[in-house]
Amino acid sequence: MPKAQEDFQHAVFTVLEAVMFENWLRFYFISEKYDAPIGEDGQSSLYIAVPIKGMERIGDLYPHLLPMAEAINGKAIDFETSRRTVCNFVLMHVDGKSIPRNMAAIVFESIFFQIQLQLFNTWVQVHETQLDQNFLEFGAWQELFSKWRKTPAAHELAEKLSISLQGEGAAGASENGVH
Repeated sequence: MPKAQEDFQHAVFTVLEAVMFENWLRFYFISEKYDAPIGEDGQSSLYIAVPIKGMERIGDLYPHLLPMAEAINGKAIDFETSRRTVCNFVLMHVDGKSIPRNMAAIVFESIFFQIQLQLFNTWVQVHETQLDQNFLEFGAWQELFSKWRKTPAAHELAEKLSISLQGEGAAGASENGVH
């Protein structure tokens, strides 16, 4: 595999890790504040509430992701806040540090990233009951998702997503590492 393609794939999976981590935080640490103002939908706001020991453990096991946990912990969470949290983290802590500068924008717009993102979202939906049975460390999520991505079902889904996304006029998934 050419170096440029390896670098691009590394960038995709580095950005995807940030998305996965934010999702993991929401999955296990979301809570409702009953004294919070009622939203437009008539529901109490949802918050991320990682206990002190959880933050310490994140710092020990995933120090590169701790800034995201610190930024979101104790904050009200909705779709826009989630999206903004990931984008800000990637721009401040990933782009130009663990991936080349300005690579994040290319990653976010790439078909390869969109496929990986959709695969991850599908994996969470398919395995939600299993993930909800017991608390799993973020590393376990990464390992389980990585194993699932290697299954025939995941390969078939990735192929269908690639065809679908290319059909929408997006440029070259195969150039970006989807085979």
